[in-house]
Amino acid sequence: MNALQQARIREFVEAEGLTLAGIAPAQPVAGVREAAMAAREAGRLAGMGWMDESWIGRATDPQAFLPGARSLIVVGLPCHAPDPPPGDTVSRGRVARYARGRDYHRVFEKRLRRIARTIREESGEAARATVDYGPLLERPYAAAAGLGWIGKSTMLLVPGIGPWVLLGVVATTLELEPGTPLRKTCGDCARCIAACPTGAIAPDGYSVDARLCISYHTIENRSVVPRELRARFKDWVFGCDDCLDSCPVGASRWESYAEFAPATADDARPPLRELIALDDDGFTERYRGRAVMRAKRDGLVRNACIALGNVGTAEDLPALADAVADQSALVRGHAAWAVGQVGRRVGAAGWGQTLEGRLAVEQDPWVREELRFALEGE
Repeated sequence: MNALQQARIREFVEAEGLTLAGIAPAQPVAGVREAAMAAREAGRLAGMGWMDESWIGRATDPQAFLPGARSLIVVGLPCHAPDPPPGDTVSRGRVARYARGRDYHRVFEKRLRRIARTIREESGEAARATVDYGPLLERPYAAAAGLGWIGKSTMLLVPGIGPWVLLGVVATTLELEPGTPLRKTCGDCARCIAACPTGAIAPDGYSVDARLCISYHTIENRSVVPRELRARFKDWVFGCDDCLDSCPVGASRWESYAEFAPATADDARPPLRELIALDDDGFTERYRGRAVMRAKRDGLVRNACIALGNVGTAEDLPALADAVADQSALVRGHAAWAVGQVGRRVGAAGWGQTLEGRLAVEQDPWVREELRFALEGE
């Protein structure tokens, strides 16, 4: 492709508002497949069973994504919007910054598909777009394109922006001039490793154990959150930004694509009692078109119970008492744990009777175990 044609590609990428963009060769990145397979074999992918050997093979080979691909157009949008002040003192949870506004998949999909369609129409070459729902690992290709480098947190670190970037890719059979990888590293910095509340990042970095990761448990885990981890979740109800917040790269630059920024304080720091009261319809109504839908209603309410167990007050105990009788066993068990945590912490009266009353009628064996544990204490 000549320089004029390459400039044309850049022109319509920027027309979609994607000013952070680079080109990577459509070929496997050395070591990525091996690292992913090692993580799987060691169990560090936790319950994400779809990431099997076949999926990893496709995700690390652009030719499996688009046969004949020569180039990957990797684009990014910033998502580092500040927290709006809540203006009250109710117990609130925290949502990861990337998920506080519109679902980034939807934001990217339209733009990337238009780019792919324009390539097909103007050049006659093949083009296919993907965000992270598709089998193509974006971060190694973003690094190969020169957009940033992979940090010890495993996040892409973009100069001046840091880890606060969401990525998408358009693969094409066009031959485009690739970018040059940056010669940057994290050096001796280990702030992200120290900041992780659960020790999910390996001691020397560059690997995350999903079994310990708050983001995994609050988003992907559809089952019980291990008791030994719950107190470390603090007030997170969807995702976790602790390792990102600790990173010095781009820390002082507050910049976000408008649709990712929270419209209200509740989008960033939702009142926990409101979350616990959500039924299926209320959950869908509140989070339609947002990434939080990924957690599903029972998962988000479970997370809110854990958060209240960590930061709740006596005023939150009636809401938790209602959750102990929730239709979902998953919610009931975590609510029982939270009642015990809050009741003991604030010295409230009557919380034990709440759990004993539920224990008298509870049929689910795991919930009964949680009720007994909460009554007996650690």
